[in-house]
Amino acid sequence: MLQKPSVTVLTAETEFKGVLAFSGELHLHGRLEGTIDAESGLLVIGDAAIIKADIHAQDVLIHGKVQGNVFASGRVELRGKAQVYGDVRSNRFIIEDGVVFVGRSEILSERAEPAPDFTQIFTRINGTKESKPSRSIP
Repeated sequence: MLQKPSVTVLTAETEFKGVLAFSGELHLHGRLEGTIDAESGLLVIGDAAIIKADIHAQDVLIHGKVQGNVFASGRVELRGKAQVYGDVRSNRFIIEDGVVFVGRSEILSERAEPAPDFTQIFTRINGTKESKPSRSIP
């Protein structure tokens, strides 16, 4: 029989400063300053949460406010009225309409393809304009 992962809930009345490590699932609705570290598991940051921390987890679902970098070996989802000010590195990154994201994102996938070179598509700007037959005026 499979055992469900444990779920820990830190309510909106919770304030924490320091290093928070967990496994399983953590729902964070309060305020935290420091570092959040979980090699596996799901971190859910609630609507009322205010987080000033670097986050390392498998999966991160953000509804609240985060200032800091987010590293996820799985996915990062920004939903609802989420505000994230920092860089995101993950295998999957989902941003819902209306979210505020100020930072850079990087996909960690091992099969990431090199960036294509689009410079050749600018034929008019690069001076490689196809020649058109000229009209002579009588």
